[in-house]
Amino acid sequence: MRVGFDASPVRRFPSGVGHYAASLLEALAVNHPEHQYLVLSHLARTPFAASNMIPTQRRAFPIKEIWMQLWLPRILKRFRPDICHFTNGVAPLRMELPYVLSVHDLSLIRHPEWHPRSRRLWMRRIFRPSALRAAGDPSCVRVVPLAARRSFSRRCSDHEKSTVRKKYALQKKFFLYVGNLEPRKNLSLLMRAFKEADLPDFDLVLAGRRAWLWRDVLLEIRRERMESKVKLLDYVPEGDLAALYQCASVFVYPSRMEGFGLPLVEAMTSETPVVTSRVEPLVSLAGDAAWLAHPDDEKEWRQALEDAASSEKERASRSLRAKQLAAQYSWERTARETLRCYEAALSRARETPI
Repeated sequence: MRVGFDASPVRRFPSGVGHYAASLLEALAVNHPEHQYLVLSHLARTPFAASNMIPTQRRAFPIKEIWMQLWLPRILKRFRPDICHFTNGVAPLRMELPYVLSVHDLSLIRHPEWHPRSRRLWMRRIFRPSALRAAGDPSCVRVVPLAARRSFSRRCSDHEKSTVRKKYALQKKFFLYVGNLEPRKNLSLLMRAFKEADLPDFDLVLAGRRAWLWRDVLLEIRRERMESKVKLLDYVPEGDLAALYQCASVFVYPSRMEGFGLPLVEAMTSETPVVTSRVEPLVSLAGDAAWLAHPDDEKEWRQALEDAASSEKERASRSLRAKQLAAQYSWERTARETLRCYEAALSRARETPI
């Protein structure tokens, strides 16, 4: 099989979707080497070098959205894949090949107020038509779990953790959030709950890319006068992230909606106890290993934070349970189940040609 794989989310500072695309492509190439993988990206350089990964772009294209709609169809005609996989919710509107589309969440449709105007316009013109075409028949929808990268399962040395603490000026015990700064992540509620909780020995550390509508986070910090208790680290490179998780006393993830929740599974794999929202799929991922709170209930979040901070023994017990739960997810499994999606899409295309 010759697979056209959309690697456009893989960039220098990738978010969760970028890590998903990179990890999946690597797992496919290693575990299913009998297939070829065309690396589709608007960037000229990608980190993929396996013999069955074939680059398709010689020079960078500045605007990804225009590249996908106007230039990518030409590339596909030239390289002729059997099937394509678009990894971030959009596909070329004029698509003549069978394809698989990864839709990570429906926040653009269900909660457009969480997104800036430019993304809402993109949703109406490209995301919605792509999703409707791919999933017009509900029987075509498959749920494929993701996983933490292997770097998070390794225990970091005391020296590595000390280095990370010094680098980011983390002197006190701390609660850690990792992820984009955006409205869906519900960070304003987290900060209010943290301020009201009785946690004098803890700081709150927010590590992540300033994605969109992130200034509300800064305004909340200033409004609540929490500059001395809340630390913004911006984007933390992967080389530091495993140690950062392991330095944290508790990982907090108050998101209102998630497609999977990669940072949660990364923390669980790192044996860091977690407090997260009582929403799916986070409840199914964390199970009985987490303290849970409703994403709209500030008092419940305050109590969960205090409970997590109060007992080191309970944190240790839950962190071990969390790692056990996270172990059921692997990129080998994700690759295997994704390949089945390719095969099903190809079979369907033969029966009902596009």
